[in-house]
Amino acid sequence: MVIPRSLREAVGVSEGTLMKVAVVEGRQLLVTPQLIVDRSLVTDNRKGRKQAFRDLARVVAEIRQEAKEKAIDKMPKSEINRAVAKARRNLKTTKRPGK
Repeated sequence: MVIPRSLREAVGVSEGTLMKVAVVEGRQLLVTPQLIVDRSLVTDNRKGRKQAFRDLARVVAEIRQEAKEKAIDKMPKSEINRAVAKARRNLKTTKRPGK
């Protein structure tokens, strides 16, 4: 799927980022960037694993800081619970091909 540059830049997603797409509320799509972890870094040696976890911690801190700057870190728990429940309902009602 091609996402226009203006849209990618508006949400801070770089070109080539792996995206997960889910159907929500009938015909709407929810597109979420995915984090890729090189499994060999985590499983091969201790130094690589420690560095990978440090890098991951840095990325999580950056994501949290960005959420604070955009004021999207204040979502009430009730709203989160409603969104999760709705997503789970949609997963149950979505038929998987071949099953």
